[in-house]
Amino acid sequence: MLLVYVVLWFVIDMCYVDLRTFFQPKGHDISNTYMIQVNTLPPNNPDYQDKDKKSTTGGQDLLELVNRLKRFDGIEAVSISINSYPYNGSNSGTGIRYDTINAGSLRRLVTPDFFRVFKIEGINGESPQKLASLLKEGVLIVGDNLLLSKHNIAGKELLNKTIYINGDTTQGYKVAAVTKPVRYDDFSSLYSWGSSYIGLLFSEKDIAQQDDNNARFDEVCFRVTPEKANGFVERLRAASGTQFRVGNMFLGKIFPMEEMRRTHQMDDMNELYSQMWGVAFLLFNIFLGLLGTFWFRTQQRRSEIALHLSCGSTKRQIFNRLLSEGFLLLLIAVAVGIVFSLNIVYMGFLEEMDEKVMTVSRFLITAGTTLLLMALTMVGGIWIPARQAMKIQPAVALREE
Repeated sequence: MLLVYVVLWFVIDMCYVDLRTFFQPKGHDISNTYMIQVNTLPPNNPDYQDKDKKSTTGGQDLLELVNRLKRFDGIEAVSISINSYPYNGSNSGTGIRYDTINAGSLRRLVTPDFFRVFKIEGINGESPQKLASLLKEGVLIVGDNLLLSKHNIAGKELLNKTIYINGDTTQGYKVAAVTKPVRYDDFSSLYSWGSSYIGLLFSEKDIAQQDDNNARFDEVCFRVTPEKANGFVERLRAASGTQFRVGNMFLGKIFPMEEMRRTHQMDDMNELYSQMWGVAFLLFNIFLGLLGTFWFRTQQRRSEIALHLSCGSTKRQIFNRLLSEGFLLLLIAVAVGIVFSLNIVYMGFLEEMDEKVMTVSRFLITAGTTLLLMALTMVGGIWIPARQAMKIQPAVALREE
């Protein structure tokens, strides 16, 4: 039982860390959100406009496309960004300096409506609309965990402070707002490097200066109102040929963000499923062994149970006696097992969670779950054979003995 407790606790702790990380708040909402691919006509297309003959740049054409999207029935908000949407495999990193602290962070270059598209909220209750209005030239919007993991500085301490980017101390950026932690993906903790970010304004002026080749790689993301979500993609595709063609630019494929999420995390999800099946197989064998041990132990005591019945003991008294013995054995094994578990924690063999090897709440949850599972298995291993033994007449059981 001691060996079973230690092995079972280790497995449950591993599962607890993975599942807790997976189900932590993500800091954004991708329901009814899409990313749309912007394409350009090839030079051999009859409608292609040479850049020397065009009066607009590719960035200006993109802005006009986005304005038309904003007016399309059912679209709530549209944003333009670079390497910024959730579950994005491409990243833009940058160095930041706060006071005397140098750190690294992801850079999210976004238009203000990015916060409305993905419903990102501030730590002080700021709505996505409020965050959108705060993102202006020369300011930053940062995540609450920007400097929390490595320097133990909460986001609230950065509010209205100045941060310098890429070692340029001549231009500082004021932190206009701090958002709730936005995780990189479902398998990254709030304290991972990928979950720390700074949000910079991607201004219309900067977008307008882009040529066709650069503008077509910008990310165009939008949110659809829930009441218009059903059949929206089909309606947008039907209208894309006439309404959404500006200069050499036109709308291409439309990707639901849920699909982007599945694609981005496919390898991690497969690994998680494999791990869960392996753990389930291990637990099944552990439970069979534990159940069989108590089953066999109780089955061997049929004559003892019969003797108690013949001497006037009730079935309830016999059950209580057998269960009390089982719980006493279990508690002795668990008491020693906890000492073994604490040594495993001390030696650092466990997976970190929120950059800590162990916390009191984590240990209590995993140890309590282990004790509960073992107790349920033990009760089953005692109750079923004892119930069968009590159906036999005491004289028959004693004669067999």
